[in-house]
Amino acid sequence: MNEDFLHYIWKFQRFSEFNLLTTDGQPVQVVHPGRHNTDAGPDFLDAKIRLGDTLWAGNVEIHISASDWLKHNHHLDKAYDNVILHVVYSADAEIYTTEKHKISTLSIRDKFDFQSYRYYKSWLKDPKFIACENLIQNVPSMVKMSMVQSSAISRLKHKAELCFDHLNETRGDIEGTFYRMLLRSFGAKVNALPFEQLARNAPIGLVKKIRTDATNLEAFFLGQAGLLDISVADDSYMKELWERYRFLQAKFDLTSMPASAWKLLRLRPQNFPAVRLAQVAALYARHDSLSDLITNASTTDELNKIFDVGLTHSYWKTHYVLGKESTSIAKHIGADTIVSLVINAVVPLMFALAAYNRDETWQARAIGLLEELPSESNSTVKRFKTFNFNIVNAFDSQGILHLKRYWCDPKKCLNCKVGIHLMKEYGNTGEIR
Repeated sequence: MNEDFLHYIWKFQRFSEFNLLTTDGQPVQVVHPGRHNTDAGPDFLDAKIRLGDTLWAGNVEIHISASDWLKHNHHLDKAYDNVILHVVYSADAEIYTTEKHKISTLSIRDKFDFQSYRYYKSWLKDPKFIACENLIQNVPSMVKMSMVQSSAISRLKHKAELCFDHLNETRGDIEGTFYRMLLRSFGAKVNALPFEQLARNAPIGLVKKIRTDATNLEAFFLGQAGLLDISVADDSYMKELWERYRFLQAKFDLTSMPASAWKLLRLRPQNFPAVRLAQVAALYARHDSLSDLITNASTTDELNKIFDVGLTHSYWKTHYVLGKESTSIAKHIGADTIVSLVINAVVPLMFALAAYNRDETWQARAIGLLEELPSESNSTVKRFKTFNFNIVNAFDSQGILHLKRYWCDPKKCLNCKVGIHLMKEYGNTGEIR
C-alpha cells in the first residue's frame, strides 16, 4: 500500500460509505473530503466531516499506518492541530494533537476494492518511459492536453519562484533581477550555477558603469569569471583583455571566481563559457536598459531583434576557448539559444511580475510568448508525440517536460489527470458494499 493510492481513493471517495466507523465506534459521514494539499501541512484542507451527531470543519491527514503520525512528528507540530480526521490503512496507534486532544481515526482497509490497487500497482511494476505507456492510447486527447496545460502552468510558477526571490532580494529591481535570470539561462543546465554566481560577482551596477566600452565590458566578464589566465596567454587579444581587467580590478576592488567553477565536459563548443560571456558583454554593450526592452516587447519577433547579437571582433571567429584557436566560424546568438533565453529568462520574469505587481496581464503575456514559439524538439517531446500528444508550441513542450519530471518519473500517476482517468475507466471492478 502507498499513500498516493490512499489520497486518490479519499479525494474521489472510491470506497464504500456504508457503516463507516472511527476506531472508537463513531459513525462517519464525509460531507466534503477537502482540497488536496500538495504543499506542507495536512493532506486535505477545509474538509467537512460528520462524526456522530456533530459536523466538523477542518483538515484531514492520511497515512498508511496511524503510527506514521508519530514518526512524522505531527504530534509536535501545531500545523496539524486542526486535523479533524486521521484516515489510515492500518489503525495501529491512537494519535493526539500538541494539546493532547485525541484525533478520530478512520481505517479504510476493508472499504475499497483491492483489485483497483493491484491494477494501479501493475502500471508501476515494470520499468517504462512512463508508467501508463501501454494504456495511454485509450485516454481522450482532451484529458491529455488538459494535463499538459496544467503542467505548463506549474512549470511557469516553478521557474518564476526563483525570479520572485530575486525581485524580493533586489527590492523590486527589475533590471538586476532579469540580469541574474539571463546569465543563469546563458549557462543552460551545465553552467547555470556558475553563471548565476557570476551575476552576483559582476553586479549589474558595474556592468552599467563599464558598458560604454565594449572591450572593457568583455574583459570585465571574462576576468570576473576567472577565465583570463595570463600564464597561458599566447595571443595579443587575450593579453589586452588581461591588461584591461587588471585596471578594472584595481579600480573597483574586484575578486574573480575560480576557473574551476566552469564545466566544459559534454558541452557543445558554442556553449563554452568564454563564448557565452563574450555574447553577454556584446548584448549589454548594445542595450542600456535590457529589462525595459524586454518588458515592452509584445512579440517574439521583437525579442529576436533584441537578442540578435554577434561577436564582431575577429578573435572570436577562431576561438571557443581563450588562447586556443579553432576552425573559423561566426558566433552569433543562435535562434535556438534565443528561444531558450525567452523560455528561461523572459517568460519567468513576466510571470513573476504578475505576482510581484499583482497584475495578471503579465501572466497572459508570458503564456502568449510561449504560444508564439515553436515546440522544443528533444527526446522527451518526441516520445510523447508517439503517444498522440498534440504538441505544437513551447507552452505545450514546457508542459510535457514538467509532466515527465514531476509526475511520470516519480510515478505520481494518481496526481495526474491521465492516471486518474485510467483508474476511473479501468481500475474499478466494483465497490465493497
